[in-house]
Amino acid sequence: MKCHLCEAKGCSRGEPCSPGKGTELYDGEDLRLLKTASDVEALYYCTLNRLEEIMEFARRMEYKTLGIAFCVGFSDEAALLGDMLSQEFEVHSACCKVCSMTKDEIGAVRRPWIGAVSCNPAEQARLLDEAGSQFSIVLGLCVGHDSIFYRHSKAPVTTFVVKDRVLGHNPAAVLYSRYLRKNLKRSPAERTV
Repeated sequence: MKCHLCEAKGCSRGEPCSPGKGTELYDGEDLRLLKTASDVEALYYCTLNRLEEIMEFARRMEYKTLGIAFCVGFSDEAALLGDMLSQEFEVHSACCKVCSMTKDEIGAVRRPWIGAVSCNPAEQARLLDEAGSQFSIVLGLCVGHDSIFYRHSKAPVTTFVVKDRVLGHNPAAVLYSRYLRKNLKRSPAERTV
């Protein structure tokens, strides 16, 4: 499939261009997640910000315990988020550098500007699962580290903030700015100094 090339967008009108699977893919918790997400979208369309949507979704799913998997660079934001969520939910959090695994231990490239301690997203997921997180929130994990967290988390996961150091954590800006698209680095030079 190459839905990104479709101009008709028939699927959004109930006119799919090819047969596929629908409701038979959903049962149990997946069906409940899908329905609740659809309900929140319909009932609060364009009236809630992302944090409000996360909180309303958690309420409707009857989650009592939330987890925050955050990048150490977002420590201040994690403290604010945790404080806000703690007014209604039990909140646990795990920093990306948990357990202080080194980059040497995993054979990763070392550069003096980012430090010797590696992120440990699988351990973040394990710790939040162990703490009883029913729904985990990603706050600024790196590309790839977030993928590992999603893969290892037993609890459903949503993303609150994605990391984009260049665009102020607003990666969609590259889609809206012709200048940014025109200057997209297709073969970036590695930083050495």
